[in-house]
Amino acid sequence: MSAKSSAGAARSGSGTLRTARHTFALAWRIDPPVVGVVVALSLAQTGAVAATGLSQRRVVDAAQSAGGHPLGALVLAVLIGVAGHVTAAAGNRVRYNYQHDLTDRVDLEVNREILTATASIPTLEHLERPDYLNRLELLRRQTGALAGSCWSLSDTAIDVISAGLSVWLLAGVHPALAVLALLAFPPLWAAERAKRSLAAARAATAEDQRLEDRIHRMFLTPETGKEIYLAGAGAVLDETAHAARTRVATVVLKARLGAIGWQLTGWVCYAAGFIAALVLTTWLVARDAASLGDLMLVITLGTQLRLQIRGTVSGYSRVAEAGDTTGHYLWLLAYARRQRPTGTRLVPHTPEHAIQVQDVAFTYPGSQEPVLSGVNLTLRPGSTVAVVGVNGAGKTTLIKLLSGMYAPTAGRIEVGGVPLDELDTMAWRRRLTGAFQDFVRFQLPVRHTVGIGDPDAMDNREEVARAVHEAGADPIVNRLPDGLDTQLGTVYGGAELSQGQWQRLALARALMRRHPLLLVLDEPTAALDPLAEHELYELFMRQAGADPGRITLLVSHRFSTVRGADHIVVLHGGRVSEQGTHAELLVAGGHYAELYRTQAEAYQEEGSR
Repeated sequence: MSAKSSAGAARSGSGTLRTARHTFALAWRIDPPVVGVVVALSLAQTGAVAATGLSQRRVVDAAQSAGGHPLGALVLAVLIGVAGHVTAAAGNRVRYNYQHDLTDRVDLEVNREILTATASIPTLEHLERPDYLNRLELLRRQTGALAGSCWSLSDTAIDVISAGLSVWLLAGVHPALAVLALLAFPPLWAAERAKRSLAAARAATAEDQRLEDRIHRMFLTPETGKEIYLAGAGAVLDETAHAARTRVATVVLKARLGAIGWQLTGWVCYAAGFIAALVLTTWLVARDAASLGDLMLVITLGTQLRLQIRGTVSGYSRVAEAGDTTGHYLWLLAYARRQRPTGTRLVPHTPEHAIQVQDVAFTYPGSQEPVLSGVNLTLRPGSTVAVVGVNGAGKTTLIKLLSGMYAPTAGRIEVGGVPLDELDTMAWRRRLTGAFQDFVRFQLPVRHTVGIGDPDAMDNREEVARAVHEAGADPIVNRLPDGLDTQLGTVYGGAELSQGQWQRLALARALMRRHPLLLVLDEPTAALDPLAEHELYELFMRQAGADPGRITLLVSHRFSTVRGADHIVVLHGGRVSEQGTHAELLVAGGHYAELYRTQAEAYQEEGSR
């Protein structure tokens, strides 16, 4: 083994032990009495097989002896045997049941930690990169192995100690019988090779697993289902998912068959050794070098040693599987720590502090072409700024940078003269709010669907009613059977809304937060008719004028809705090609004027039909 692979194995083992300690601490926190019972049964289990074997040897030798043995000694031997057998059988079953229950409960906590760590990452990079998503997918699929890692280690330790006692007793009959212990290595080596093969197969098929899962989920939601059914694309998509699943099954099956072959080879080696041990012991009995009790001991311990070695191999495989998952788990925690915001400065509260975008450029990870380049903007409090441009111009990317979802590749963003990366990220996010074209349909009661826009006030009915009113969503809520308490979404037996109604509630959610420093409206009215959209934009502009500390940032493809903005920024090819008021940009006769007139002519032609 190379120094590099040895170091990697050492790190993996250290990570597995660390994770096992962590999951044991979680189990102890969840149910200390049950953990105590499991530990006690585990300690008893280590000597149960040896006690059973010794008891049987004593009883057989007593039956063979002409002089007999004291009754008390025989009764004690029988009681020891019964205790060992009960511990090995019933106690083992009780222990496993408790362990499975604890593993299920710890699994919930581990999933919670994974989701919490993912949610604590302030950027979106890990949610938009396939290599990161593949690791998260592997981690989520194997949390059971992670949650049970402490019990996998303890089970392996029990089998190793128990097997060690068995080998010690066998060596007492004849030293050559200790060779059976060496025959444990072929199955262990085969298990390691099988584990590596399966881990490589899972890693190689992670993306296909995500593809198959995502496609089939599309059939289960009405938003995507209606388009699939309308286009008659179900068979095509199902075939795509089936092909992905077939590729996964083929690769994993091939790895499993290879693993079975290696493990079978290891067990054949052990079986040959066990047969040789029985032949040797029989020969010793025939020569009076061993007793019939010794033969019984060899049969009992040899049979159990096979099970102990199998348990060791199985436990080692589970530990190895947990170790592979531990790698992804520790990667996520380390990545979350690396991405943890380091800024601590307070967000300026005074209205005169503007947001400055200075020579900002940005390229998405894994891409060669910049999305934004050399962008310079000044967003002043109390103003409404509209960002327009064709698809792919970089409008949404600019919003991601302003909200801190990504850091600029070059340049800087300042808030009141303070660099954005020096601000407390959570405090900055609490000064933001927004509504987006791809809004979330929270299938909750209306008051929570809207109120979640400001978690601190989501149970404040007056604040929720205010936001609903400002978004013009009163008619929607008033028609619902229980008003603000109406459950939404058919998944939970609630009321279903139209796309436009859902979008109105999303706008109300954006208005929950009072006096934000930045209100982002990224195509938030795409599901509304042009008249309703225009009325809402007029409302937002009036509100911006009435709130001297708010910057309202509008993103829209409809130029007629943004003409009243205080400042219009035109993005073209990732750069600011023009900026100014509507009148100034029309007089300039540039890209904005061309797009505006083209759109206006299209509306006039449509109106004349």
